[in-house]
Amino acid sequence: MRTSIVIFFILLSFANHSFGDLIEDVCKNSSDYKLCVNTLRANPKSAFADHKGLTRIMLQLSLAKAKNIQSQVIILLNQATKPILKQSLQICRDNYGNAVFMLTNSIKYFDTSAFFSAKIDLAAAVNCCVTCEESFTERDPTRRPVIFSAVLKQRIRKVKPVFIYYM
Repeated sequence: MRTSIVIFFILLSFANHSFGDLIEDVCKNSSDYKLCVNTLRANPKSAFADHKGLTRIMLQLSLAKAKNIQSQVIILLNQATKPILKQSLQICRDNYGNAVFMLTNSIKYFDTSAFFSAKIDLAAAVNCCVTCEESFTERDPTRRPVIFSAVLKQRIRKVKPVFIYYM
């Protein structure tokens, strides 16, 4: 799984520290180098963080994004009138609730250096996001662009890289 590979390289970088720009070093093996670097550079705490600190920042940003998407899904669910849309949004609401829970646990595990457990919960959170998106395509792939709010679609596509690249 792509997530595991990215996580592996970042965790491996803890043991193999280069003396260049730490943010670039942490992001060099990510699938979206530019997103990773830009996101970390935008956070003021990154300037003084080590590898572990940068990874924690990414996890916190992922949690914040998942909470934001969960809130938007709830708003859309309350406004939905079509049964098929409601079903998909209910799946998303439940899955983003799970993602928030898993990311919270991932941060707790990470803070206690239980990296394997942190990685497992992070991967589970990514799967929750995928399940949400698939709930639309499995029901009616041709209607996905119509029923999927442009804002929600954009945020779901952005949150997956956040989950993947930050650990």
